[in-house]
Parts: sequence; structure tokens; C-alpha cells
Amino acid sequence: MHRLRIICFTVITVFSFSILKAQETDTVLYQRDSVLELDTDPATGFFQNGERVQDPGKVVLVTKAGKRISLSALLKTEAMVNAEHTLTDLDNDDKKELLISNFTGGAHCCDEIYIYKSVGLNKYQYAIKLLAGHTVITPSKEFVYSFHEPLGYFFTCYACGYEDTSDAGPVPLREITLRYNRGKLTVTPGDQELRSTINDNLGKLGEQLYEKPAGETFQDNGLRKEFAMNLAVFYYSFGKNLPATQALFNKYYKYPDAKKVWTAFLKQLQSIRTQGDF
Repeated sequence: MHRLRIICFTVITVFSFSILKAQETDTVLYQRDSVLELDTDPATGFFQNGERVQDPGKVVLVTKAGKRISLSALLKTEAMVNAEHTLTDLDNDDKKELLISNFTGGAHCCDEIYIYKSVGLNKYQYAIKLLAGHTVITPSKEFVYSFHEPLGYFFTCYACGYEDTSDAGPVPLREITLRYNRGKLTVTPGDQELRSTINDNLGKLGEQLYEKPAGETFQDNGLRKEFAMNLAVFYYSFGKNLPATQALFNKYYKYPDAKKVWTAFLKQLQSIRTQGDF
């Protein structure tokens, strides 16, 4: 009997140890998977791996308001506590621009990117600001700007969005591509394929049943946000033509709150234009 108890105890101990090891292995794998999921995004990597200013105290910046401040002083301000910077030649003119990336803090917002152009030895002048675009900088130094942040709360919650997983559903459109040249950002023009995709998307969205936004928050199922995304991409990709953008809206948005939705879109569009130099 005593021997049987020893055998049982040994079996239980080995079994328990096996479970513990499995749990530890699962935990390690889970942690490892989590690390993989948190890989550095391209924009962050662009700044962290780029060339840095060796002595920020000797670099003078001329702000948009015309004031002068050293790079070191700027980076020590409370507003720039999360800032990164790098030097790179964006337009292949053999002059490196100074780029500063910052996060303002707050729920879902906001990323900032500042571009200062070289105007002399250790002297840079304000040229460009991008705000709230969740901007990705590609290896070819193009800026992929998303409207996900500035239009995130358009008649719905930030995480909410229109869903149609069928093969016939609208193609998600959120982004435009910007390129820097001589102190300016220009939008890559849209082509006929993009124009057709936007028209097709809006046509499909306009066929959906009308859903009145609910409650005090006036939120819907993401349909109005999807309209706004397509309209924003169209506006910037085809020459910032507001009458053409409104004509597109009027063609496909036939719901009773059309005036309210268009007015809200104009307000958001103006905000994007004010916050970004493109």
C-alpha cells in the first residue's frame, strides 16, 4: 500500500509538472507572439533608424510664426516630450530636410509630423505640418496619409465602421499619397481606375437602407463615415475640386439627412485643410 501511494504521488507530480511546463510554454509563445504583433511601424522606424542631429543645441529652427528656437530647446518643451527627429533628403536636391515626429496624446489622436527645409548651415525653416493622419513614410520617402483619424468619429464611434465582407462589397478607401518637393507636399493624382472605384463604392453604399443615427451621440452603423472616406479621397486625388465632390455626394447620397451630412463633411474637410499643409 505504501508503495502504491508513492507511485500515485509520482504520477500526479509528473502530470502536474507537465501541465506547468505547458502553461509556461504557452505563456512564452503568447508573449513572443505579442512581441511580433507590436513590431515597429514604418513611420516610427523611419525616425528611430534615421540620421540624427549630433548637436541639437547648435541647430536653429525658424518656426511658422518666424520665431527662432534651437532644436534642443524645442525638444525640451512639454508639447514635444514624445518627439523624434531625423535628417533626410526627401526630394533628392542634395539638401537634407529635418523631420520631427510627435504624438500629442489623447484618445486616438494625434500624430504630428513637421518638415523643416534647410536654409543654411545648421539652420532650418518651417515648411510642412501633418496632423492626425496616421502617416506612414515609405522606403521611397512618400507619405501615405490616412483619413482614419480625422474622420474617425464621423456619425459613429472611432472603432465603428461599415462592414460588408462579401465579394461585391465596397473596396475600403482611406488613404492618399503625398510627396515632398521644394518645401511643398503634393498629392499623387488619382487615375481613372480610382475614379471608377470611388463611383462604384458610393453606388453600393447609396443602395443601403436608411438608418437614422441613434441616441444623443447620433451614431450610425458606419455608413456615413464610409461615404466621407470616399469623398475625402476623391477631393484630394482629383484636384481639390469641391463642386465635383459635392456633385458626387448628391448623386449617391439620397437620404433625408443629406444636407446635415454634407455640412458635417465640409466642416471636417476644412479641419483637415487647416491642420495639414497639403
